[in-house]
Amino acid sequence: MRKSSILALTAVLAVGVSLPALAAWDRIGTVDFDWRGSHETQWGNFGGRIESLNFRAEGNGVQCRRVRATFGNGDRRRIFDGYIGEGRSVDVDLPGDNRRLNRLDFDCRSDGHHDARIIISADIGRYRDEWRHSPDWEQRWSRVFNWDNDRNDDRGWIRIGSESFEGRHDQEMAYPGWAGRHVQSLALKPLNGDARCRRVSATFENGHMRDLNINGGEYLRQGGFYRLDLPGDERNVTSINLSCRAVGDYQVTIELYTQK
Repeated sequence: MRKSSILALTAVLAVGVSLPALAAWDRIGTVDFDWRGSHETQWGNFGGRIESLNFRAEGNGVQCRRVRATFGNGDRRRIFDGYIGEGRSVDVDLPGDNRRLNRLDFDCRSDGHHDARIIISADIGRYRDEWRHSPDWEQRWSRVFNWDNDRNDDRGWIRIGSESFEGRHDQEMAYPGWAGRHVQSLALKPLNGDARCRRVSATFENGHMRDLNINGGEYLRQGGFYRLDLPGDERNVTSINLSCRAVGDYQVTIELYTQK
């Protein structure tokens, strides 16, 4: 191997080692903006400390003159200003050792003739126990976080197939050929990115079709395991239909599991 090739390979390996770990984003709130001009919107009520934030624009692009954070010690810092394109997101690091937020103040507007919103997500990281012990855990945060669906919860389940979804628009996919298979429950697992499924339905041997709840319509995080309980005592499934799309990336593969 030539010396230049060895040096290039060494550089690639060095970059791979230095890359930071991917954040595990949990959606914690939203703020809405109209197109008539910038205005201030507040969001607060954090359940504990966080590692970092992520802002994602939906409905339209969002232009922010500033987003300011108020911390538990009273400090106030501008943590973001600029443009977020529709369907795009930005990661926001917090300054210094400040990890406890009291409030976020948004001075933003929709960049067009439609209302827009910013979805606020947080990397809770090593502070999960703090959030679990917050006063609002039972009434609020336990219903928001999908921490019971962490990785490696697929033990005891049977993988029966996978489908690839590409682009920013919902795609209809079907898992046919079940021939009236009797199952107790189903589960979805995004493999290589986040996903959102607008609709998941099951068709049964008696001809009935039922919509199944999938994480309350929230994002399905990469590697998470999301269970779908079947309604009533109907268990003989002939097909499963998904209407899903990739979130953030162009493509996502979703695996389907069953439990007998």
